[in-house]
Amino acid sequence: MKIPTQQTVNANALNAKMIKILSFSSIAIGTSMALFSANTYAAEAFEACPTEAFIVQTPSGVPKTFGVELGTGSYTVLSPDMGLTKSLNGVGFSYLDNYLYGWDYEHGTVGKVGEDYQVEPLTIVKDSSAAAAGNFYVGDVAINENVWYGYRKNKGLFTVPLDGNDHPMNIVPGSKSNATYNVTDFAFHPSNGFLYAVTNGSTGKLIKIDPSTGAAETIATVITKSSGSFTFGAQFFDPDGNLYLSNNGDGNVYKVNVDSDNPAAELFSYGPSSTSNDGARCALAEVPVGDSVDFGDAPDSYGTLIDSNGARHGIVAGMSLGSLVDNESDGYPAPLSDDESDGIDDDDGISMPTGFEIGESAMLIVTTQGDAAFLNGWIDWNQNGEFDTDEKVIAARSVNAGTTTLSIDVPNWATTGDTWARFRLSSVADILPTGGVSDGEVEDYPITVTETGITISYYPSSSEYTTLAYEDLYPYQGDFDMNDVVMQLRISQFSKNDMVRRVAFDAQLVAMGAAYHNGFAVQLPDIGRGNVQESAIDWSMQGVKQTTSPLEAGQTNAVLLFSEDLWQHATPGNDCLYFRTEPGCGTQYRATWQMTVPFVDSVHVDDMPEFPYDPFIFATPGTDHSLAAKNITDGQNPGRKLEIHLKNKAPTDLFDTRFLGMHDDASAASQGHYFQDENGMSWAIEVPDTWQHPAENQRVDSAYIEFIEFAADESGETKPYWYLNATDSLIFKD
Repeated sequence: MKIPTQQTVNANALNAKMIKILSFSSIAIGTSMALFSANTYAAEAFEACPTEAFIVQTPSGVPKTFGVELGTGSYTVLSPDMGLTKSLNGVGFSYLDNYLYGWDYEHGTVGKVGEDYQVEPLTIVKDSSAAAAGNFYVGDVAINENVWYGYRKNKGLFTVPLDGNDHPMNIVPGSKSNATYNVTDFAFHPSNGFLYAVTNGSTGKLIKIDPSTGAAETIATVITKSSGSFTFGAQFFDPDGNLYLSNNGDGNVYKVNVDSDNPAAELFSYGPSSTSNDGARCALAEVPVGDSVDFGDAPDSYGTLIDSNGARHGIVAGMSLGSLVDNESDGYPAPLSDDESDGIDDDDGISMPTGFEIGESAMLIVTTQGDAAFLNGWIDWNQNGEFDTDEKVIAARSVNAGTTTLSIDVPNWATTGDTWARFRLSSVADILPTGGVSDGEVEDYPITVTETGITISYYPSSSEYTTLAYEDLYPYQGDFDMNDVVMQLRISQFSKNDMVRRVAFDAQLVAMGAAYHNGFAVQLPDIGRGNVQESAIDWSMQGVKQTTSPLEAGQTNAVLLFSEDLWQHATPGNDCLYFRTEPGCGTQYRATWQMTVPFVDSVHVDDMPEFPYDPFIFATPGTDHSLAAKNITDGQNPGRKLEIHLKNKAPTDLFDTRFLGMHDDASAASQGHYFQDENGMSWAIEVPDTWQHPAENQRVDSAYIEFIEFAADESGETKPYWYLNATDSLIFKD
């Protein structure tokens, strides 16, 4: 593309202004306005379908044109003066004649721009609606017709044909009533003929606009901002249906695939910012990577290839990590790193002399070239193959040329083993682990996380389980066979120097003698929800790794959900109503769960809750759980409002306290008494052994006759081994 010199720009600007002064006049005729031009000045068209994006900004009232390489956000001033003293906005690129067109505020008409970046006002004739609409800052040129479309909220959608010398400006019939959406630019899709835009504000919604009526359809919310708002003044497409959005306030360029089933905006690159910002691009041109770009080489799950919006930097002399930086056409994810293929390792900016041990500090020696630079870094502590927000170890650290020594903390919740680190140097202060930046370098490093001096405490032991048995008819005592849900649980506490870093659970479903559906969870009393590193929880169900978080929302304490419906994990078997509670219904099958829960801050062993913490069952949401429960919860199925805990364990925040004291329940919260009747009998019991539970409809105090004495004694000292003496005919046997 030809880039004008300063002398050419000034001469062209002077000629254009002379023509405007000598040849423009306007007269009002009825409700229409005509602009007449000699049209004696016409620049050459651009080269066919340029790949760069054009950004027009208006600092100090004078429009400037930038060329932006979307791949890295690198930009060049193409023209510091477009021959206007007011804005050019609503800009679009015509694929049919290779000119830019936009709304010329100085002359109140559509302006035509060629390769010299000077604005030639067109002669237009406005209908009455167009005459009343004023100036336009939203516009684009159609792909399949040489027509400029402009939009003003509450005024309508308007068209201006661009071929020939006659340019009538007319409102699209019916569009005024549809002109309710708040956008500052829109763009034509490269193939389907519709206009698309993302609305402004703290919530950006992707809308699809029918150019024949101006009617808009909301497709999805694609971006949100917790504070402040977006103003997407420049929006344009590539041939693959990706809509690029340039935010005026910070110049960040976002990318949205509008043809996706679930469109969402991702930060793509960092471009020029301005309070006045408009953009245009040939929608049929591919988005190139650029001629001099550095990529990372971590596995592609971290964002390495351009198709994954990989980390990439425009190579600029005098700004790099270390002394070496190489040019790549795309990322080379490990193990096929270009460092291996060409034998030149340009990752020479970060030295790690101390290694990475959990709970300790690690030293980094950073060597950089260039001043006024910022370093950002990430380490995948939880080894999930991504750089999560809470894994940023260096945030916009200002560094100058030379060597800088930094110390970072290896968190308690890090996972031992091999993982990856990414470091990015740029003049942009705060950047993400992916996306394009106009300068600097990215370096990726494989590292190993270790852990020493860890003590593991098991409950009840490293090879045994404790048994938990529940009666689910609470607040009625029911048949009290204590086999509605029978779970086995083993707990492990990992500590160093008496500070617990994480806990782990092994659980299995032993029996279910209930028609109602129940879930199973464990509460960690006095362990705040915020002290659990949610992103690092590792858990599996029936040996299958789970990707959703088991940490329940809306709780003060940490509450871990193993299952919302245990019946999803067991079947009764032939001619059986329940699971392992009826004669002839035995099976060796057990549904199993494994869960490791790391803490943000270690907890002293003396401050940990007493074993077995607080395992409980609850009514499965959306399922019936007796008329008695419905009567307490205003006629609705109780769901999470109904919980059944071990004796004297306080319920969670989601429990409905109206259950306390109802029917057979004799809880007294002020005394710390929960989930027991007036005789001290509870709806949940723990047996520190692989216990044989009662058979269906056999009361626990009949199957184990010493249980009544045990339950009546608050100290637990009476008949503590009641579970060893069973009435053989009343217990379940495989």
